[in-house]
Amino acid sequence: MKKFLLFTLTLTVAHIITYYVFGALAYELLTKQFYLGENPTFLFMRTESDPLLWQHAMAWMFPGQALRGILMALALLPFMKTLVDMGVVKRALALALLYFVFSHLSAAGPTTSNIEGFIYFRPEYFNARIFLLTQPEIIFQALGLGFCFSLLINIKGVGRQFDPVAK
Repeated sequence: MKKFLLFTLTLTVAHIITYYVFGALAYELLTKQFYLGENPTFLFMRTESDPLLWQHAMAWMFPGQALRGILMALALLPFMKTLVDMGVVKRALALALLYFVFSHLSAAGPTTSNIEGFIYFRPEYFNARIFLLTQPEIIFQALGLGFCFSLLINIKGVGRQFDPVAK
């Protein structure tokens, strides 16, 4: 139980850090144009242009991301030992690929940057430009999550918790 809690905490912390860092960077550098301005594309999103709606998003952002981290850890539980036993780079890339594919590119809910969005969204919400400009955020977020988790697990004392021979 202690190993799972440590695994969950580590994954959740890594997810929250990378979600905020890479989300903020991508928003400022690439995607803000889709949320704000005279002709925003993402009219279906809560944005700071409507303070009342934005207040809800801000109130639920941290709890929502913490819940996502916990759910990801639960889904990875059967593979916890395998992940922890991998080397730092292999573990980071494996987790990044899992995150990118399952929580983004092939996610069941349509977005402006995944396969379901390509199938179901109207052309004004899904096109090559939007798709390409939204990919860097998730690619870097996935890599950031993978490496952040992988490095945190290797911190002296944390990684040893997963070693059945360690005392």
